[in-house]
Amino acid sequence: MASSGTIHPCLLVSEILVNIFAEVNERDEDEAAAARTLAALCRTCRAFREPAMKVLWAHLGTLIPLIRCIPCVKVTKRKSRSPDDLPTLVLERQLSSADWEIFLSHSRLVLTCGYYVSRRDKHPVLNSPSHDIGVDILRALSSPPPSSVVFPHLRKIRWTDSREDSIRFFRLVLTPALEFLDMSSISDTVYSVVIPSISDTCPSLRIMHLPKWSFIHLPDMFNKWPKLAYVTSGPLADATILSLGRLPHLASIDICLHKLPDIRSLVEEPGFSTLRRLVLRAYNISFVTAFMRQVQSIHLREVKCYLQHGSTAVGIHDWITILLDRCMPRRLEILEIEDYGEAGAGFPDQFMLTPDTLRLLTRFRGLTTLDLASTCTYSLDDTALTQLAICWPSMQNIALGNHWGWRQQSEVTLKGLLSLVRHCPQLESIGLVMNAITADISSQRPGGGVRRPKVTSLSVGDSRVGDPLAVAAFLSDIFPHLLSVDAFNHVGGMRRPIPDAKEHEGRWKEVERLLPAFSKVRAQEHPPVGPRRKAFFLEELYLT
Repeated sequence: MASSGTIHPCLLVSEILVNIFAEVNERDEDEAAAARTLAALCRTCRAFREPAMKVLWAHLGTLIPLIRCIPCVKVTKRKSRSPDDLPTLVLERQLSSADWEIFLSHSRLVLTCGYYVSRRDKHPVLNSPSHDIGVDILRALSSPPPSSVVFPHLRKIRWTDSREDSIRFFRLVLTPALEFLDMSSISDTVYSVVIPSISDTCPSLRIMHLPKWSFIHLPDMFNKWPKLAYVTSGPLADATILSLGRLPHLASIDICLHKLPDIRSLVEEPGFSTLRRLVLRAYNISFVTAFMRQVQSIHLREVKCYLQHGSTAVGIHDWITILLDRCMPRRLEILEIEDYGEAGAGFPDQFMLTPDTLRLLTRFRGLTTLDLASTCTYSLDDTALTQLAICWPSMQNIALGNHWGWRQQSEVTLKGLLSLVRHCPQLESIGLVMNAITADISSQRPGGGVRRPKVTSLSVGDSRVGDPLAVAAFLSDIFPHLLSVDAFNHVGGMRRPIPDAKEHEGRWKEVERLLPAFSKVRAQEHPPVGPRRKAFFLEELYLT
């Protein structure tokens, strides 16, 4: 039996301790408390110190904790009323060799980090900065001792500092081990200066996020990153797109198209064979359709398009047709399109999505999310909607034009909504424009036993509604946990609002107000089936 002063042999293995301390860190939801726990472990014994330090410093939300380790750093406060102004870290004197030794002993442990210069730059997932970093600190850290590597093990960095004084320090962050680089928030001036450094220094990059709307053309450098799998970028030249399409591990791209690609040069050599996710931002749908002609991937799972100009029905028909040809339809899971333009003088004729166009979507039988937030309106009734729903058994989120509204009377009724949820048992989110003026349904069990408890909100766009009481009774039977009904929030102005929009909007608010009371009644109608009640049901069934 080991004495009380002897440590268990398993705890002498550094890798085991790192895993244990990482579990301690992840289980504590309070980040500050987790950090205090790890700091205490560092001081517990020599065996714990190095593994606990590795976990404590591995993933930093910002560089602030690292900089505050330097003894000669102090905090200054500016007199300002702006809530975005933070205390600033500055140097009291020049960095000594002892200061550098302390800084480097901690920086070598950092694997991921964020760099933010103000509260405005904070990332929603990572820690927001508690201090600003003074320019004098950036300049000092940009001149490390000879032959030293500041971040030898850094794998991931998010950078938002667009000050010129930060460029030199940023180059020190770029190491051969770097796999994730997010500089999507920096300005064009810094962007153009640091890009050449990235191509030469970071051969292991797997994930890269560049400014989405920058009009600085990237050099053709993607061939230098053979491991690249995820790319977010602004406009790319045709030659750069070709290089991107040849990457052997590319799984996701999110890029901006500011002009029509040169189809003659691109179509000859279709690429992107490993692509799983495609996000395109373009002027109109023609740009997107042209780009799709060079994509050929059986792995495509997600396609999203964001357009500045409105899409016609013909444009959407062509886009769906080329998409069917460029992927394996049954494997596509997410399909979204959103445009921000106005319907032209040809509305509604040139902007009418007919059942023939929508039936093309039935070949995507694996869809879990479908969102068509376009300028177009719909020629859709209960029968056509049912035919679509039958082909989407895995659908979880569906939105058909509810964001901008249909701007004309829908032929889909509450019966059509019921048919949709009957054939799509996985539904969690629904957006659909309906005609709920007449509720020709049973008042007792309007859902006929169909219930979708996961649906908590319903978006109805510019739907017309009649009796709020009858509609609330219907919805509460199908959606027992429905809490909100979103109506007319994005419709109006130049989007051709329907007649009596205010009246229908008020009625939908009344439906929403009535839902909690109806939900309580429905809960009493469907009590939970516990062991005793289940036994009672079985006995009753046996007697029958």
